[in-house]
Amino acid sequence: MPVRQNLITAALLFGLVALTFFLNQSALSGNWRFDDGWLLDYASRFSPFDYFFNPAITRGYSLNNLTPTNPLIFDLNLWLFGFDPKGFYIQHLATLAGCAIASYLLLRCWVSPQFAFIGGALFLIGTPTQFVAQQLMVGHYVSGLLFSILAIYAFQLNLNRRHWLLTILTTLFYVIATTCKEVYFPLPFVLLLLPGQSLSVRLKLALPMLIWSAAYMFWRLAVLGSFVGGYDAGGQAFSLSKAVQSYGAIPELLFATPYLPWLLSLIFIALIVTLALRKRLNIPLMVVALLAVLLPLLPLTQHPGITEANRYLLLPWWLFTMTLIIALANTDSLNIGLKSVILLIFMAAAGTQAWQAHQAMQSRISRFDAVYGFFLQPPTGGIFYAKEIKDAYYLDTVLNGARYAQARVSGESTEKLPLFMDSRNLRSIDTEQKSIWRYDTDCQCVRNISDRIKSGKKPKPKAPKILTVAISPPYPPLFEAGPGSISMRLPGEQSLQIHGHSVHPADDLEHQIILITPQKPKRIKSKLAAVEAGSADHYRFTLTLDYGDRNSRDLAAEQSCLLIRSAYSPIRLLPNQQATACNDLLSIKP
Repeated sequence: MPVRQNLITAALLFGLVALTFFLNQSALSGNWRFDDGWLLDYASRFSPFDYFFNPAITRGYSLNNLTPTNPLIFDLNLWLFGFDPKGFYIQHLATLAGCAIASYLLLRCWVSPQFAFIGGALFLIGTPTQFVAQQLMVGHYVSGLLFSILAIYAFQLNLNRRHWLLTILTTLFYVIATTCKEVYFPLPFVLLLLPGQSLSVRLKLALPMLIWSAAYMFWRLAVLGSFVGGYDAGGQAFSLSKAVQSYGAIPELLFATPYLPWLLSLIFIALIVTLALRKRLNIPLMVVALLAVLLPLLPLTQHPGITEANRYLLLPWWLFTMTLIIALANTDSLNIGLKSVILLIFMAAAGTQAWQAHQAMQSRISRFDAVYGFFLQPPTGGIFYAKEIKDAYYLDTVLNGARYAQARVSGESTEKLPLFMDSRNLRSIDTEQKSIWRYDTDCQCVRNISDRIKSGKKPKPKAPKILTVAISPPYPPLFEAGPGSISMRLPGEQSLQIHGHSVHPADDLEHQIILITPQKPKRIKSKLAAVEAGSADHYRFTLTLDYGDRNSRDLAAEQSCLLIRSAYSPIRLLPNQQATACNDLLSIKP
């Protein structure tokens, strides 16, 4: 009997692995996408010791998030697979399959093997899971979920066996999960409510995790300057209606619309209420787990908003699938036939929505696949043109970041690939010597458009545009110092004023002064003028940033940075003697 049971378990686990790769097989042919370029740049430049234990380098990854395991994943994959994205995707999907397997093992503590397998399968079918499967940059969400599930499983086993090795494993899994992403931080407070032992025993078993929780908070304070954070922390007034609207829209993001999501929500609520009335539901555990998962989403409801079932909903989706399976398996008033019908409806609705979301995402995926391919293997003299001036900083960091990383891995040297954003400047390019390329949505490829450009006189240099990146942006790991400098003053209780000058190469084009600030200002005013009449390369500027409170202003004064970029020159950092957090990001070369 044990042999047969082991064979069944092995078959079910293999089925979850096969389902993972079957549903997401298209990822195996994917190129680098989204933020992969700057992550590759960061991981190829630094060692794990650097981005785990050097606050300046850790902060160079993000001003608002403490997630050093994400570059570690890229670092390990570069070591294992070199600069081959296919190996990265294999590891990524294997971790995703690991989440499904760990979910199966956890569910087996409370339900039959069949229900546990369906739980793992439903998790894989969902839109958030298939969304993250196509994006290497969110691998830390997947890894964090895997180690969180393993921590829960080890803690549950430890409640019965009370072995020191399980205590060490639980703590180790939790430590890794928190370094992946902050959303997994509340886990110990959920584990304290698992049934099986007295509260004193649970506290004793969870004590090492709680000690790490405290240490983690002070680590975050030392690196980022605050105990809590996230996107747009304190940048705008909190809107309760906006939060309620965002939370209320989640069912429609997870299941096929228009009316099915609310029917499924009612079924789910009915199952929970039935178990609660029969006193077969651990209400405190469910409430705390729900708060632990949904509260971290609260800042996101304000900015950038929860508008699709992406990485933000991965953990909520996992909690929902686990709860649904446990509730359905323990509802004795339903026969197996009705339970099967309910599960089929949930799986069909989730699968349909996932397919529709994947189709909607395909255009973005195809664009990144093609453009990254061009930047990594450009034709001699190739120049890339994109109209998105507001995304100039982003495109430069991710696309040329991939070039820098590729050169480090191969041991070769490289230069920045020219990136133009203004079509008027293309006329100055000698198309006899160089070629101009642009992404074409019709063929989903990068095409040569040199024959469409009429050559002409080189336009006169224009005053730099001032761009603002006010949410934790993609960062090149380090910058070389740019010509110029800045200083800061505090003219009011909630205002920050930045004065400075910058020098821009006269033979370059499309200059921008880019403000990086950890908190989004309520208002930004800018003044820029040439140092001398007729000067086309030396500028003085003043930026006035108004914040909602003094603390936000003070944090911005400590961490706001100014960068300069242009079509041909690498992004550079203007030195600021008053903001060491920015000067820590200086390097000799990009």
